[in-house]
Amino acid sequence: RGSAKNAKVRKGFLMIWHATLWSIWKARNGSIFANGSFVPKDIVDEIKVLSWKWSLARLKVSPCMFYEWTWDPGDCLQR
Repeated sequence: RGSAKNAKVRKGFLMIWHATLWSIWKARNGSIFANGSFVPKDIVDEIKVLSWKWSLARLKVSPCMFYEWTWDPGDCLQR
């Protein structure tokens, strides 16, 4: 909480945290109930895509390209 400079950035990082929890939860359920595999790189990629899509849909920030988001989401949130 203390590292974010303003409310918009805090809200953005909270949204990334929620995307992380959601992606881990889905991977866990897929592994347990659908005999899926648990590949950490795939989960990280899903977190990046999901949080980027959520940021475009929910936050009042200037749109970032996906590669910008993966490099530094904090920079995108400060725009």
